[in-house]
Amino acid sequence: MLDGLRDNGKWLFRSLMRRFYREHHQWGALSAYSGLVHQAFHSVPFAPRVSSDLWDHGRFRSSDDLPAFYSPALRERENSSHHYGHDILLKRHARMPLIGSPLPLLLEHGLKVSRDSTFESPKPWSKAFLCMGPLRARWVQERFDMPAIPIGPWIAYARSLLSPERQIELRAAMGRTLLVVLAHSWDAVERRMDLGRCLESVQTIQRRGAYQSVIWLRHWKDPQWPGLPPDWIVACNGHRSNPWFLDCLRSLMQLSDGLATNAFGTHLGYGLMCSQQLHWIDVRAEQDLAQLKPSQADVEALEWQERQRLSGELEQMLVADAGAWSAACQRDVRALLDPYWGFDCVRTPAVMGEILRARRPLASFLLPQ
Repeated sequence: MLDGLRDNGKWLFRSLMRRFYREHHQWGALSAYSGLVHQAFHSVPFAPRVSSDLWDHGRFRSSDDLPAFYSPALRERENSSHHYGHDILLKRHARMPLIGSPLPLLLEHGLKVSRDSTFESPKPWSKAFLCMGPLRARWVQERFDMPAIPIGPWIAYARSLLSPERQIELRAAMGRTLLVVLAHSWDAVERRMDLGRCLESVQTIQRRGAYQSVIWLRHWKDPQWPGLPPDWIVACNGHRSNPWFLDCLRSLMQLSDGLATNAFGTHLGYGLMCSQQLHWIDVRAEQDLAQLKPSQADVEALEWQERQRLSGELEQMLVADAGAWSAACQRDVRALLDPYWGFDCVRTPAVMGEILRARRPLASFLLPQ
C-alpha cells in the first residue's frame, strides 16, 4: 500500500513537471530520433540504415555496453512501454499529447503464441493490458484476472516517414521489391542460422517472384553480414528505444510488395496487414537458451516449439499455393495469424482515446467471447 502511494506520488509530481516544463529531455529525445530517421530515410541513394545508438541524457551513445532492455525514456511507468515507440504510436493515433500523464496500462510489446509466455505482470497502478490479438488477450485475462484489450497489429498505428510523392518516386525506381526479415537474437536468447543458405533461398524467391529489388532488414543487435549482393538495399530500424521504430518498418513495408522470412515473428502479421505477399525461407534457425535461468528457458522453449508448429502450418499453405498468392491462400494465412494479431481489432482514434484515458470501465472494451 505504502509503495503504491509513493509510486503514485512520484508520477503525479513528474506529470506536473511535464505540464509546466514539457520534460525537455524527453522532447529532446523525440526530436533527436526524428532527425536520425529522417536522415536515414531521405538519403540519396536510398540507404535506410538507422544507427543502433540511443539517446541518453542529451546525447547519442552506443548501446553495445548497456543491458539488453535498457531504455532511458521516462514517458511511462513501465519501461517496456517505450519499446519500438508503442506508447507514442497509440497517443499519436488518439490525438493525445505524446508526453504527459503516464498511461495506466501495460502495453504488450510483441508477439507471444503460447499460453504461459508473458511480458510483464500486473502492477499496482495498471488497470488493463493492451494486446494485439483476441486469443492472447483471453489468455492474459484468464491468467491475471485483469482486463486485456485486443487492439490489433501495432503496425496499424504506424505511419510512413516518406511523403506520398517520395514513396511513389522510390517505388518507381526500385520496381517490384522484396523485404527480407530473418529470425534475430534478443536479450539473452541467441538465434543462429546458415546465412549462406538464407541468401540462396532469397535469391530463388526473388527470381521466381520477379522482384527487381531486395531490402535486407538487419536487426539492430545482429552483426552486419558482408556477403550480400551489392545492389541489395541494407536497412536497419535502429535501437528498440527509437520511438519511430515502427514508422521505419511501415515505411519499408509500404515500399515492398513481398515479405520473405524464416521466423514466425511479429513482422508476419505486419506484412499481411500491409498487403504484402508472404514467402517462407526454408532455413531453420537454431535457438540457444543457455544464458537464461532454467525457469525462463522452459517457458521460452515452449514458446519456440509452438512457433515452429505454426511455422510448419504457414509453410505448407505457402508451398501449396506455389507462390501464386491466391485469394484462398491469403484467406487461410489470415485465419492462421488472426488469433495472435487481431486484424479486425484495430481501434478508431476516438475509441483509442477512451481506452488510454481509462475514464470508463475498461472491461467495456473487451470483445464478445
